[in-house]
Amino acid sequence: MLLAGPAPAEVRSVTVTFTDEKGAPVEGLVADELVVLENGVAREVARAEVDRRALTLALILDTSEAVGSAFRLTLVGAVESFLAQLPDGARYTLWATGDRATKIAGPTTDRAEGARAVKRMFPRGGNTLLDTLVEACRELEPVEGQRSAIVIVTGVDQELSFRDRQKAVDEARGAADVFMAVQFEGQGAAFEDRIRFEYVLETLTRETGGLYERPLSSMGASAALQKISSELRAPYRLAYATLPEIKDRKIEVTVARPGVKARVWPGKKP
Repeated sequence: MLLAGPAPAEVRSVTVTFTDEKGAPVEGLVADELVVLENGVAREVARAEVDRRALTLALILDTSEAVGSAFRLTLVGAVESFLAQLPDGARYTLWATGDRATKIAGPTTDRAEGARAVKRMFPRGGNTLLDTLVEACRELEPVEGQRSAIVIVTGVDQELSFRDRQKAVDEARGAADVFMAVQFEGQGAAFEDRIRFEYVLETLTRETGGLYERPLSSMGASAALQKISSELRAPYRLAYATLPEIKDRKIEVTVARPGVKARVWPGKKP
């Protein structure tokens, strides 16, 4: 009679961002400095490398009337810099939320195409962020074996989408590996609109391990986008051995190097 042996291990990968005490990405880490904690159990890291997989991205920009002069003064330049700093070969689509969900550039790898499209825009109408988010998610079309991201830049103003906040989250969930957001203060936003924006952006970024930056005004959007750009350029991909029969996995990563923090990207939610 043959006795069944232990289940063979399988190798899984997880994406992690490492930052220093100032929030800047940390490079040069090696597997010996890292430990994956899976449901509290330490797993040895077999391989640690910067994630060079091609990136597919949707950038959603608030072009509503409420952003006013800030659009040209701060947002156009912030978006242009962000696009210029995307990883080599990144394919992106640019969406505008003013009045209605509108695709204004892409999908393309040409950084200048998006910059030209933003410069042609004029703020108009109300903010249809939730509808635009869902449309962008539907058309993202990430490629198998590559990575994907949704980046949102918005103020807090009157929200005119047909969807409510829960429907927007449900329809967007699972569309990308990571959601990142920059939300700055708008002009005279109602309490209900503020709650709607914060719920959607906080839920999607938290579930996927993304950044949720909240500068006090649109003047802080450029610095916030630079931070997001740095994270998209230099996440790590860790490979570790685990057991295939584990169904629910809570992943944490510890770092031996002092002052370095790890943030795991749990990835897509079903």
